[in-house]
Amino acid sequence: MPDLIQQFTAPAPPPMPPGLPPIPPETEPKGEPPLAAATPPTIDPRAWEDFAVFRETFLMYLTPPGYAAALRTVGEMLHTMILESYNPWPGWPESSTRTEMRAALADLRHLQGFLASVGREKELSSLDPEDAYLSNVAAKLSRQIKHAADGIERELDGAPAAEPEGVR
Repeated sequence: MPDLIQQFTAPAPPPMPPGLPPIPPETEPKGEPPLAAATPPTIDPRAWEDFAVFRETFLMYLTPPGYAAALRTVGEMLHTMILESYNPWPGWPESSTRTEMRAALADLRHLQGFLASVGREKELSSLDPEDAYLSNVAAKLSRQIKHAADGIERELDGAPAAEPEGVR
């Protein structure tokens, strides 16, 4: 009978590695007001490289103060390290400009889908007038971004193809 009980009992969690503190059960001390949630920053397009790694549409879910900022710092470190050490890596199969345009297109398609999702919130939820307005704006912007992304796609398809970098 003990074997049957063990079979249906969840295993004990693995022990913590030495030197690491246990994860606290609560993130806020009892009796204290809840922490204010972090909000995405306003980004100057000229400083885009300061935010090159993690999308804000991902970081917005990390609401405890400091969490998203910590990942932005890690992202800045990764971006700098990669730019300083990518030289021995294999080259892109297309020119750097064409590869950059494909990356921009991918990010635009992500943003197009994200804004379309925000635009559908008015159909899926009861929104207050301000949020319903913003949901409509998001739907409109999604269509505009689709137009811009379609334009990049057309230009990539119509631009003369070059030999891959390093091939001649």
